[in-house]
Amino acid sequence: MMTGTPTENNILMAYQLAVFLCVTCFAIYDIQTRRVPDRALAFFLPFAALAPMLRLLALSGTGTELAWYLPIVTDALLGALLGFAVPLAAALVSGGTGIGGGDIKFCGILGLIYGVSGMALIFLVAAMLAMPVSLLLRRMVGKQMLSIPFLPFLACGCSVATVAQLIL
Repeated sequence: MMTGTPTENNILMAYQLAVFLCVTCFAIYDIQTRRVPDRALAFFLPFAALAPMLRLLALSGTGTELAWYLPIVTDALLGALLGFAVPLAAALVSGGTGIGGGDIKFCGILGLIYGVSGMALIFLVAAMLAMPVSLLLRRMVGKQMLSIPFLPFLACGCSVATVAQLIL
């Protein structure tokens, strides 16, 4: 008989909090420089690829590990596709003046971590926060080109998605 909190959940929670810390660092860098460095994304990608394996680890001992392998990996890959496709479509629609390439790649990597439903929640929260801020800034600067970093809004969405994953 085991008492206390299982260590698998602690590992998953620590991982998700580490991911959020990385996302926060990316957001701060984006605020300061208005870019997302490819080199940092290359280091973040293997860390993000651990997410499906850690989800499987959290299920270990339940006897259903193999049954969950394909759905967990599929969710991560579809999340990456969604994370990449939505900002890419936004960039194409805006003619390249909207969202940048680093944001697109970053969202694709986030999709590996959060999956389809997590990315949908991240995009919803980010859009709900970015729209009023951009409208307010547009009102303040007039007709000038408006450039705001998008990663801080994604970080807010990640915080909501992380809390949702930890609670549910």
